[in-house]
Amino acid sequence: MGLLTMSATLSSHDPHDFQHKQKIMPSSCSKFEVIFFFISLYVVAIAESGHKPCTQAFGADQFDGEDPKERQAKSSYFNWLNFSICIGLSVSRVPLSYVQDNINWVVGFGIPCIMLFVALLLFLAGTNTYRYNVKREENNAFSRISKVFVEAARNWRLSPSSEKAIEEGVQGTLSHQSSPKFK
Repeated sequence: MGLLTMSATLSSHDPHDFQHKQKIMPSSCSKFEVIFFFISLYVVAIAESGHKPCTQAFGADQFDGEDPKERQAKSSYFNWLNFSICIGLSVSRVPLSYVQDNINWVVGFGIPCIMLFVALLLFLAGTNTYRYNVKREENNAFSRISKVFVEAARNWRLSPSSEKAIEEGVQGTLSHQSSPKFK
């Protein structure tokens, strides 16, 4: 949302244009502004595709499926989650459409950007209260993933027989991995 707000700021050439409600034609935008706007839209779409399923899964992880009361609470959670999403979208559409049409696009994109930042702060403030908060003394996920790519780069020219020797020498190999089913 921050990128969309910046793209709206870049294309709002003169605030005087908005006061007189003159429309800026797409041809008056530079090629950079158009590309930046579409990249911003794609980033929002990618972020939303990761956000929606994770919200439901994270919320469901807060309930114990073995406890009958929490099982009922989990069902209620999904009902309230979907209700809240629908109401939030419905209520926000009218004011934001009005702001974007009658004030300007910068404020119209700025309001949801600020609200998303506040939501992020609220989410982070509750981190210690989440049920399945795993605290590890290992490196973060990015360093673990980067180690995989480093090892792959080192081993990309090895023959299959030398790969087997490396695989057998690795500590922490699971017992079922030696099964012929996994070879």
